[in-house]
Amino acid sequence: MKKSMHLGLHEYFNEVDSPAYLTKIERSIAMRHAEETYWKHQGEEAILQEFDGLQGYLYFIDIVLDDERHIPFEIDHPDLHILYVLSDSGPVKFYDQDAQLLSKLANHRAQYLYLPPEDYHITLPPGRSTIFGFYFRASIFREGNDSKYTFLHPLLDAYRNQSPFPKCSIDFQVGPITELYIETLCRNLVAKQLHNESFILERLIQLIELSKQKIHKEYDYEDTCKNLIYKHINTIKAYVDIYGQNFSLQEVAEKMGFSESHMSHILKRQTGTTAKQYKDRFVVERCRKELKAYALLGDAAERCGFSSVASFSKFFKKHTGETPSAFRNRPI
Repeated sequence: MKKSMHLGLHEYFNEVDSPAYLTKIERSIAMRHAEETYWKHQGEEAILQEFDGLQGYLYFIDIVLDDERHIPFEIDHPDLHILYVLSDSGPVKFYDQDAQLLSKLANHRAQYLYLPPEDYHITLPPGRSTIFGFYFRASIFREGNDSKYTFLHPLLDAYRNQSPFPKCSIDFQVGPITELYIETLCRNLVAKQLHNESFILERLIQLIELSKQKIHKEYDYEDTCKNLIYKHINTIKAYVDIYGQNFSLQEVAEKMGFSESHMSHILKRQTGTTAKQYKDRFVVERCRKELKAYALLGDAAERCGFSSVASFSKFFKKHTGETPSAFRNRPI
């Protein structure tokens, strides 16, 4: 996807050759195969990671400041953007070229934006700020398949009409599941690989769907028990996306502030499926995807969190009834 957002870090910082020049900051999350630049001005520092994918342009900013700073950025093509503020230092503000406030995004909040070509600037608070964002082709929302995403309708209308005026969605909470999905996306990017484009699109759709769920939870009444079940199942899936099978369900339960036995009891009672069965189901799904993407069984096994091809094959055969090789050789 053509780069259309240009962050003017050079207006305030000096670019340095390597992270060795930085003493106060390091990457929060390593964005695999990203282009990295390093910035410094006296005691203030920044790291910018960028990845150009067909379905979306991704960026991750870690920055530490002594005082509030205004960083300009330029948009030269109208796209839909989503921005996640992942830090605790203070709100991030966005202004248009007339210095009109477009958005004020608090810590651990996110928001979608439609940004037409224009000069903007972002105001960052003192302390450390961590921001993840991407812009993507709004054409993935064809007429009719956007009906469930009412929070995006004003932005999609603006995009389709090529409006000269920016628009923002309502903002919503960024929780541990969202952070896990972002980490999964960043850690598994692969440059110049065809299957990477479908991976980015799949993760983009997951994040959009999760946004819808977050907004529904925050702004609409939802049954507490159903929401807890949804959160638990999706946290298990997020862990599988990152670690494969190499994690314990106790970790997931503790992430949510409960014991494993309590969460397993709720899941079994409400859905008829145990947490272990959900985990195995998601691991099998990932095994199938990795087997299609990687030629060597060892690579697929490692990416799914198995210590050996033998343990990978045993698990796959147990849960699918066929060997990994038989699955691969099955006619398409």
